[in-house]
Amino acid sequence: MDSLRALVPDWEALAADAAEPNPFYEPWMLLPALEAYGIDADFRCVAVWENGILGAVFPMRLKRRYRGMPLRALQSWRHRNMLLCTPLVRAKSASNCVSALLQSGLAALVEFDWMPAGGRFYGALTEAASIGGQPWMVTDAYARALLVRSRDPRPRYNSNMKNNLRRWEARLKPLGELRPVRLVEGDNVEAWLEEFMRLEASGWKGRAGTALACREDDRRFVAKMVPEAFRRGRLLITGLNLDERPLARHIMLTGGDGAFTFKIAHDETYEKSSPGVLAEVDNVRQFIENPGPRWLDSNTARESESYARVWKDHRTVQCVAVGQSAAGRMAVAALPLVRLIKRSLLAPFRPRAARAGPPPAAPQASQCAEPAAAPAPLRAPSPPAAETRPGREPRRAEGRTASRDRPVRTESRSPGG
Repeated sequence: MDSLRALVPDWEALAADAAEPNPFYEPWMLLPALEAYGIDADFRCVAVWENGILGAVFPMRLKRRYRGMPLRALQSWRHRNMLLCTPLVRAKSASNCVSALLQSGLAALVEFDWMPAGGRFYGALTEAASIGGQPWMVTDAYARALLVRSRDPRPRYNSNMKNNLRRWEARLKPLGELRPVRLVEGDNVEAWLEEFMRLEASGWKGRAGTALACREDDRRFVAKMVPEAFRRGRLLITGLNLDERPLARHIMLTGGDGAFTFKIAHDETYEKSSPGVLAEVDNVRQFIENPGPRWLDSNTARESESYARVWKDHRTVQCVAVGQSAAGRMAVAALPLVRLIKRSLLAPFRPRAARAGPPPAAPQASQCAEPAAAPAPLRAPSPPAAETRPGREPRRAEGRTASRDRPVRTESRSPGG
């Protein structure tokens, strides 16, 4: 961790000039995540320097096997509360920096998890791989909801949606005043966070044990990250109150000219009035009417459909694998054939119930305790050994790009480096 903290000034400058924004990989957010969720011996942070300037930071995990094959693979590092893995790469030298990583020989192949399709990093990645003669493949992709300031979705709601919104509001009216709320400068952000955690834990996430309040590592992460985001002016929270009671909340983090959903929650006591949908429609109104980001990424998983009813635009995110060594190149080139063989040969032998998907989970008792009045203090875990083999120094790679004469240096930083 000390080696990563030493990078912070250059890292901050890199984030401000990144080809694509990703707050989850900025130091104010990544370092608390590593402290809270722990760093194992597989973690690698590859830093690329060009002419003494930090050109890229690639938070990765070194895997010993890749899709059942005995190949060392670098894969994007992420935790369970993020679905965006676009590395921070300086805009002016994106292709050079990606080339340096792909030519480093740190692993047989590299796989970048969820990044926007058609974005600047994706363009730099495919350009660098093509120049280096390295096969690449999109290994997974899906479309998720996107809110765009210049494309207000509300005029595109159909009559059924508009009628439902009026009916849901009418059901809540006898119970109290429905009032929009918004986090503003000078508010007590810790009180907003505690209120959100209690609201989230009161519903199905609390019963499933996935609410932020249910896990010590999640509590430690948000206890440090959320106040820092607020201090930097990078935190947005909107919602609805029913009189003075919180009905729904939406937490967002800004980056570049956009923003990303972090967490949402609503009071399931009023489920018949769809408070989550009502609050999201009001969030759209607040997003359009107030100055701020040009777009908002829902940051949701493939199976999520909660935003599709309210937002009307989408963006595709994808995973891309690139072969580095001879074995890695063969593995990437063979992936389509391997996938076809698995589907055609193994599918007939799967039980019919398994092919149809698992049965719905039975209701569970709550596994989540109420959050404490004040989150537990952070205690940084002791970093594991930096070496994967005893007695050897951490590997470093130096090289030149395929397209320019300027020297580019890469550093693979393990936790103790």
